[in-house]
Amino acid sequence: MSEHEAPEGYEGEVTVAVDGAPPRTARAALAARFDPLAGRVVWTGRVAVELAPRTSFEITTPHGTAGAEATEADAWGNTRLTGAGRPPFPVELLDGDAATG
Repeated sequence: MSEHEAPEGYEGEVTVAVDGAPPRTARAALAARFDPLAGRVVWTGRVAVELAPRTSFEITTPHGTAGAEATEADAWGNTRLTGAGRPPFPVELLDGDAATG
């Protein structure tokens, strides 16, 4: 992926699991890109669940599960997030041709 290509991502239904609370289903928009300063793929997004900033949680898509942290709430009640580790969706840079085919 070149630095000018659109980020790869996932948009659709997810499950959000916070310690001590029952899992919730919500809509999410997630995107991954290579960050040359970090030297790795980073991913961020938003989920239609209200979570306090700095809340750690797991987010599950049909492709997998990953850890994330809430960063802020937007004006529409969504929570912005920063991913931790590998994204819970295919990313061509990490998965090669498996992400496209």
